Amino acid sequence: MDDSKRPERPGPDATSAEIAEWMEKDFGWAVAEGAANAGDEDDSDEHEVLKVEIINHERGEVVGTVDTDGNLDTESEALREVSKEYLAEGVPVLVPTTYENEDGETVHADAEVIVEPETTGFVRAFVDELPSPFDCDPDVLIDLPAHSLEQD
Repeated sequence: MDDSKRPERPGPDATSAEIAEWMEKDFGWAVAEGAANAGDEDDSDEHEVLKVEIINHERGEVVGTVDTDGNLDTESEALREVSKEYLAEGVPVLVPTTYENEDGETVHADAEVIVEPETTGFVRAFVDELPSPFDCDPDVLIDLPAHSLEQD
């Protein structure tokens, strides 16, 4: 994002209300910048495609697979229906983030970002958002990369 659009820090004579407003706008700008840069990859490098089996726990069987690129392979109409929005628009996730306030204190907060197909953490976010009875093997879930604002 363009630094020229970053909210201007108030002067030393600013009121607490002006400072609070600036902090809110600046934090929003920083989160938006992080989200805009998240998932940026060097186009010359191929990203690793992960593929995960999706299990219907009520049936005790694998009903499909999903991969990093957002390809869903299933014959289950129910799985296809609950997945449609995530595959088209991405998955909303809360990502821990920190920033430094004007007093130099570190502030911890969660930022909501949309994890889209072809970005690190998509498969994990996708599986985490699936409603019951759909899930993946917990041993596989543990090893899936999660999305982070600090991604390279």
